[in-house]
Amino acid sequence: MTNRPCLGRALGLAIGSLVLAGAVAPAIADTTPRAVRKACASDANRLCPREKPDTPAMNYCMEAKAKQFSRNCVRALEDAGMVPRGYLSKN
Repeated sequence: MTNRPCLGRALGLAIGSLVLAGAVAPAIADTTPRAVRKACASDANRLCPREKPDTPAMNYCMEAKAKQFSRNCVRALEDAGMVPRGYLSKN
């Protein structure tokens, strides 16, 4: 049995905090979050335009629409280790 509900919740929180809040970290450590923000920001704006960044509503919206993320966003999330490869596949 997989643990998809918890992973989905973690995904929503990760997207909400990293992509939209502009988390600040040292330049070397910020490479992965910066790549995720860059790849997923347009998805966040497109899929959840009414939600404010870093709020429970944005987290919930992004979690609910994760299967609609662009391929670039999915790749960035997979490369960052935030979701397992294939978890957000559109099949």
